[in-house]
Order: sequence, then C-alpha cells, then structure tokens
Amino acid sequence: FACMIHNLFDEYRFFSKYPEKELRITGILFGLLIKEQLVSSITLGIALRYVLEALRKPPNQSPQSGKMFRFGMFALEQFKERLHEWPQYCSHIVQIGHLREGYAALVGEIETAMDDNQSAGSVSTAPTAPTGASGITESSVGSVLGGEISVPSSSMGGFVSSTTGSVGSAPLGGLGKIELPPPKPKKAVFGPGLGRAVNAPAEQNETQNEAPPDQILDRVQFLINNLSISNCAEKANDLRDILERRYFPWLGNYLVVKRISTQPNFHTMYLCFIDSLGEYGKG
Repeated sequence: FACMIHNLFDEYRFFSKYPEKELRITGILFGLLIKEQLVSSITLGIALRYVLEALRKPPNQSPQSGKMFRFGMFALEQFKERLHEWPQYCSHIVQIGHLREGYAALVGEIETAMDDNQSAGSVSTAPTAPTGASGITESSVGSVLGGEISVPSSSMGGFVSSTTGSVGSAPLGGLGKIELPPPKPKKAVFGPGLGRAVNAPAEQNETQNEAPPDQILDRVQFLINNLSISNCAEKANDLRDILERRYFPWLGNYLVVKRISTQPNFHTMYLCFIDSLGEYGKG
C-alpha cells in the first residue's frame, strides 16, 4: 500500500498529460484517500498540498493548467466534508480568485464550515491545537503548505485506518504518543532463476547476452514499437528474417526488462507475439 501511495504521489507531475477519463478517476481516488483517512501525518499533509496546488492553477490559462485544476476539483469534492478539521487549509482555498468567481457556492460552503469551526472553538476551553481524526494537527498542515513538497520514504509509514488508529508518533486522543517501530520492508522471494532478468545489473545482462549490431537492433526496436494484437503473426515472421537465433537471449532480456515489466497493459500482446514465434523463438 505504501508503494502504491508513493507511486501515486510521484505521478502527480504527469497529471496534466492524463486523458480526461483517467484524470477524473485519479482525482476521485486521491480525494477518497483523504476522505477515508487512509493517509495521515506528513503523507496527509502532502496530499492536501497537492490538491491545493492543483486548485490554484487557472482553469482557462492552458490545457495543462485546466487539467490540473479539474484534478483538484475532483479530489476536493470527495473530502470536502472533512475540511472543517483544517481551518487554515480552508483559508488558503477560499483565497483562490478563480475559485471564488466560478464556484461561489463551493466557496460559500467552505466558509460556512470555517465559521462553524470557529464557533465551536470559541466554546471549547481546551488549549490544545485542533487535531483531525487522522492525527495531523492544524499547525502540521500549515507547515506542509508553507514548505516544499517532497515524498520522503520515511513518511510512508504514517498511514492510518479507521480501525487501527495512527502509526508512528501521531497523537491518539488522550493516550499521548504511541511509538511504534517502522514497518520492516518486505522483499519479494523468487523461485530459482525467477526474476533474474529484472533484478540483475544492466552490465551483467549485457555481458551475458550478445546484442545484435546497431542496424539490426534499430530494426527490431522499430518492429516491436509497431506491434499490435492484430499483427503479431506478421511481425513474428518479420523478426525471423531480421534476427539470428544467437541473439534471442538478448531479445528475451530486452522484452522482459524494457517492455513486459514496464507495460502491464500489453502483456496479452507480448504473449501473442512470443507464441507466434513458436519453435523459432526458443533459439
């Protein structure tokens, strides 16, 4: 789960290039992570900062800027009922000019939540800073909003669910701080030889597998770039004419490391291609 969240955050810089459907799905997912309290502490602060940065993008300035703004709106719509937990965050949102102009009803709803929170705060006599159910204080939100965004690996331990409480040093109500050891990293265990092509150093693969000359290599890469389900058999026949059998160890390593391991959506196509090679593909 931590790896998934880390990858999602790392993908943020590419959201402006997403197709509309995928952008909407990603924005909803992002917002639901916050709404359902699946992220906490520093990780929650980073998620909130990403949404705020997206909302600050002028929707009509450029296609990329418009996509980032829509991502922010998709995400905000999911967790807006939790905004009262972070008055300072709300104040940043309502100060966005184009949001006030185009979405006055939403801004009014947020300002109402801020007023309700202030009214509740004036009644309470507790001197402690407001803390959300996810274990992040209002001051913590402010520190994340005012600083640079980064995704430190150490912060990935700060996740929370509604049943397990918070992890690390986040406060849990009146129980004070509970220090838990960081989760031990899990290492995938492969069978004999499985995963060797992916995990072996690049220079080791190059020394073991003889690569074809540059001219042939370019032709093979061009062929694979134009591969599709409908032309697997045709491309397999073309490959037989281009590539000698002695280069098949290199081809196998290239397909696994450069293509199959990084393109899960095309596994069916590559399987069809390998099947089409038949006995010739066994080298």
